[in-house]
Amino acid sequence: MEKITSLAFYNAWIESVNNRKEHLLKIWRNPKEYTLHIKGDENCLIEEVSEKLDLICYPRDYYSIDTILYKQEDLVPKIKDGTYWVRDIRVAFEHENNFNGGLYQEVSHLLLINADLKVLVTYPNGETETELNYLHEIIKGNRYSKAISDDESFLIIFGYENGFAWEGFVYKEDNWKSI
Repeated sequence: MEKITSLAFYNAWIESVNNRKEHLLKIWRNPKEYTLHIKGDENCLIEEVSEKLDLICYPRDYYSIDTILYKQEDLVPKIKDGTYWVRDIRVAFEHENNFNGGLYQEVSHLLLINADLKVLVTYPNGETETELNYLHEIIKGNRYSKAISDDESFLIIFGYENGFAWEGFVYKEDNWKSI
């Protein structure tokens, strides 16, 4: 089965946020409404991203993961209709409005999840190099860090209100790779 790459996710994300630029900028400074629009309301952005990737989105917390993306065949067979038990996760997605609020927790949580791709989206409000170095150190200390690097399976996306700019960083053993 083909894995979703960090570049494919990032491109789908960029296309989706650009489709909603006006609305996102309007609600940017309202964290509750913004987060709902990213991952929780009827027409949330992560649903659009999942459609572009030909995946199904479970946008509400799944075992404390903000959102998971999966394929139909990833559902456990022969279970009650309307229940969602997956046996495979293609993308584990975390969204954190508060850049200074403990991104290490989100990264740590994602490292514990068995998914083809782990994605964290957040919004820096200042210098990013120190935080990126710290998050790199956390991932590098994981015994699967070489595989994560080889597969390019850990993506961090920074969003900036000023200029409506986005940056993607993929974990590599020696440093972050900008995409």
